[in-house]
Amino acid sequence: MYETKIKRRHFVQRLVLFIAIFTISTSVLINLLTNRNELWFLYVLGPVLYGVLFINHTILSKAHTGSKVIFQVIALSVMLFILDAASGGSRWSIHYVIPFLVTLATLFVTIIVLRKPMKWREYIGYMTTMVILGFLPVILFLSSWSTVLWPSAATALYALLTLIGMILFSEKTMKNEIVRRFHF
Repeated sequence: MYETKIKRRHFVQRLVLFIAIFTISTSVLINLLTNRNELWFLYVLGPVLYGVLFINHTILSKAHTGSKVIFQVIALSVMLFILDAASGGSRWSIHYVIPFLVTLATLFVTIIVLRKPMKWREYIGYMTTMVILGFLPVILFLSSWSTVLWPSAATALYALLTLIGMILFSEKTMKNEIVRRFHF
């Protein structure tokens, strides 16, 4: 019974991958044969790759929820950046959407931890990663990739407040773990 479920899951994962390869390669071929000046296949590439990752890693995978959240933030950010670049590169993904996604994901992991306090230790690495990702939009702003400050600043502030909350409200053993990981 268990082996049958594993075999079925692996078959579905391979099927999803095959459909994605078929879709992307067909799009590339049609794009190259019809209009080489416009790379419209990129509008297909991003969502199809994201769909494969979403189905194979988030739905079918037995990975930890924190890992799934982080993976989703990164995969969605990459997909939206590809779509942004394909649509003219106005950087709407970097200015607004990616900071919002990071904030939302950090909030989601925080809610999970608050609902199940005994999971603090299990989620500390994921919370730490989300806090670090929270400062990424500010780095993008400082490096001039982003020119809109407020979403980046809001995301960094939320990340900082999450870190402070983790330190203030955690048990002594968790405080020691946080201090050990951040080398305070």
